[in-house]
Order: sequence, then C-alpha cells, then structure tokens
Amino acid sequence: MTQFYFVRHGKTEINAEGRFNGGTVDSPLIPAGVAATKRMAQHLKSVSFDMALTSPQMRAQTTAKIILAESINAPILTIIEELREMHLGDWDGKKIDQITADFPEELKNYRMRPDLFDAEKIHAEAYPNLIARSIKVIEEVTRTHPNDKVLVVSHGILLMALLNTLKGVPLAKIRESGIVDNSSLTILNHSKEKSVFETWGQTF
Repeated sequence: MTQFYFVRHGKTEINAEGRFNGGTVDSPLIPAGVAATKRMAQHLKSVSFDMALTSPQMRAQTTAKIILAESINAPILTIIEELREMHLGDWDGKKIDQITADFPEELKNYRMRPDLFDAEKIHAEAYPNLIARSIKVIEEVTRTHPNDKVLVVSHGILLMALLNTLKGVPLAKIRESGIVDNSSLTILNHSKEKSVFETWGQTF
C-alpha cells in the first residue's frame, strides 16, 4: 500500500484575518504557522519520503519546504496543480462575516450541504470537481508508487473533501467532521482495494 502523509499548510495572514483562503488567493505563513509546521517537521524528520507533492500555492510550498528541510532523505518537491485549494470565485479573499451577511443560504450549503451548494452562482468551483481532480492525483500515485511513502501538502477544503471521500463518506456529509487544522497531519495507507487511516488531523 502507498502511505500518504497529508498535511494542511501552516496558518496564514488570510486565515488570521478571517477571510476566505481559496484557490485564487495566497498570503505568507504567520510566525505561529511556521512554528507549528516546524514542530511537525521534527516529528516527521525520521520518515524517509520517496515522493513529495504540493499545491502550487506558496503557503503550501512553504509548508512543504519546512518539513523537507528536516527530512533525512528529502525528495525533490513536485508542484501539482490539481492540489490547489477549491476555487471560491467571488468569495475568495473576502471577509467571512461579510459573506455570512450577504449570502446566508449559499454559505449554509457551502458549509453544511455540499451536495446543494450552487457554485455557479458565485463563480466558484463545485465540490464534485474538487473531489475528482484531487482523487485523480491520489489514484495515479497509488498506481505508480504502490509501496512508497508520499508527502502531500495541500489545503483545508481540498483535504476535507478528498479524505472524507476516500473514507467512503457521501458528498452531502463530507463536511460533518469539520476541516483539519492548519499544520495538521493525516496518515493514510491506500491501495486500489482499500483505505486505512492511521491518524486524522494530528497537530503538534
């Protein structure tokens, strides 16, 4: 089985400001985000990764580089476009409290009923597309690297959707368990036949 180490990027300025941090915006990690990622890097430094994949967004790349800097055998970091965060269209970068006031029904579905979320209304990406593009990456890596350890650094909504889908959770319920924290680690042993989670959203 392929052993995936899924990491959500460290906390950023946009996270700290209470704004939507989707696929078309970016900002640097704040000091607390760097510190939390460095603690994780210490925890993972003895893991010999065969492959390291990251979203193209700088917050994910920075997080990946902090982890690999401590790794005993760091592979070359590969940027994967399909690991980019969900495109949130008109909401990206906007204050969450502003969107809560302006789009109460749409936000409710976005957070509680992904199957009812009307992405086109706000020029955003639909959940099924997010899931399809991220699962394609995992299935391809599983096929080509069936016995390897793979670091994957990505984002909160993408990881929530991807991991819950791999767990067998239906679209309508993928948000019920919440989003993993910044600088958190989820370890998955995955093959074509099954998915076995070792840890979920571990923080350091």
